[in-house]
Amino acid sequence: MNTTPTLNPFADADEKPDSNWMPIIAAVILGIATSAGVLMWRLPSITASSTPVESHTPSTIKTKITSQSKDWDFYTTEIDNLVNELKTERENYQKKAKDFAAVELRIATEKKELVRIREEIEKMRSELTEKTTEMQASEKTNVRNLSRTYSNMKPTQAVAIISEMSDANIVKILALMKPDIQAKILAEMAKTPDGSTAAGSGNATLAPRAAKLSDQLRLLKQAPAN
Repeated sequence: MNTTPTLNPFADADEKPDSNWMPIIAAVILGIATSAGVLMWRLPSITASSTPVESHTPSTIKTKITSQSKDWDFYTTEIDNLVNELKTERENYQKKAKDFAAVELRIATEKKELVRIREEIEKMRSELTEKTTEMQASEKTNVRNLSRTYSNMKPTQAVAIISEMSDANIVKILALMKPDIQAKILAEMAKTPDGSTAAGSGNATLAPRAAKLSDQLRLLKQAPAN
C-alpha cells in the first residue's frame, strides 16, 4: 500500500530555516562581535591619539601665540623706549646746536662791535695825540715868547713877576734863556725878600727857592736858548 506523503509546509519551513539560517545568523553575530571587540580594543589608542591632539594643539598654539604676543609686546615697549630716548637725545642735540649757533652769532656780533670800538678808540687816540702835539708845540711857542720877554726885562722886574708862578713854569721859562740871563735872574731872586714868610722873618729871601729852581734846571733837558 502506497502511502501518499503528507505535504506539511510548516514542517518543511521550520526544518529548512533551522538548517540554513542558523549558520548565517551565527556568522553575522560573530562578525559583529569580532568588529566590536576590535573596536573596543582600538578605542583607547584612538581616543588617546585623537582627543589629546585635538585638545592639545589649540592649547599649544594658544600658548605659543600668547607667549609670542607677550614677547612681542615687551619687545615693542623696549623699542618704543629706545625710540623715545633717541628722539629726546635728538631734540637735546638740536637745542644745543641752536644754542651754540646763537652763542657763535652773539660772539661774532660782539667781536664786530669790539673791532668797531677799537677802531674808534684808535682814531680818538690819534686825534688826541695830534691835539696834544699841537698843544705842546703851542705851549712851547708861548713859553719861548715869555722867555724872550723876561730876558729883555731887568732882573728885578723879571723876578717880581716869575716869583708868583709855579716852579714848573719858572723852570720852563728859564730853560729857554741864555745861561748869563739865567744867572742874573737867579742871583736877583736870592736877594729878594720872601713875602710868603711869616712876620718877624724879614731877613728871609727867595734863595732856597732859587737853589731849588737851579737844581731842577740841571735835571731838565736843555733846549736851545735864544
